[in-house]
Amino acid sequence: MKRLLSSIGIGAATVDTVLPQAEVHPGERVELAVELIGGDSAQRIDGLYFTLTADAGGDEWVVDRYGFDGSFEIGPGDERTERVTIRVPVWTPVTRGGPHVRLETGVDIDWAVDPTDSDEVAVAPDEFVAAVFAACEDLGFTFTSSSVVETPWLDDRPFAQELVFEPGERFEQDVSKLVLTTIPRGDDLRLYIQVQQRDEVAEAVGQDFNEQEVSVTVTYANPEMIGRRITSTIDQFR
Repeated sequence: MKRLLSSIGIGAATVDTVLPQAEVHPGERVELAVELIGGDSAQRIDGLYFTLTADAGGDEWVVDRYGFDGSFEIGPGDERTERVTIRVPVWTPVTRGGPHVRLETGVDIDWAVDPTDSDEVAVAPDEFVAAVFAACEDLGFTFTSSSVVETPWLDDRPFAQELVFEPGERFEQDVSKLVLTTIPRGDDLRLYIQVQQRDEVAEAVGQDFNEQEVSVTVTYANPEMIGRRITSTIDQFR
């Protein structure tokens, strides 16, 4: 009877995945400690699998999937730690300002409801996106929110991250909002700069802004250089 109960997920093995640090960075390799505790009867583990997801505004996106083969048996009440390494994709959204990133762990057990674990992951900016934040701060912009948007025009990924900034005193007469779409590519960053301009005519007919957008490739994580490019874009549409 115990074996039958285990096969339908009652009294089965449990799993908990532990990340070694408080936050991760896109592009880095992270070693996970997968802690398993046996259930009421021995069970054969046929592998581990993971899904990294991003949730923003109620929409969930699969960032990446990982699978690790390897069979072993875990006895009743046994404790075992498996260590595996995953690479956090360069396009993983930064969790500052809104998006939630989670790592879901599953254990492959034949003829059983696979035990699962889900953990929220804090994702810090890589050097390029960190430089974007620094550039905007230097220009007097205040970061207000972030979202994940669908990008059917990109071949290698289904989404990108938008960062929204409000202008400070220097640009508040001309700019309603600055929206930066970041597309990290490892060795560089594709950056779409959208300037939402204040426009008296647009406001008179019930609109708050006109939108202008340019795209640039950032090859150096240099806040001063990025700041100059943002400034020249704003000046271009004044």
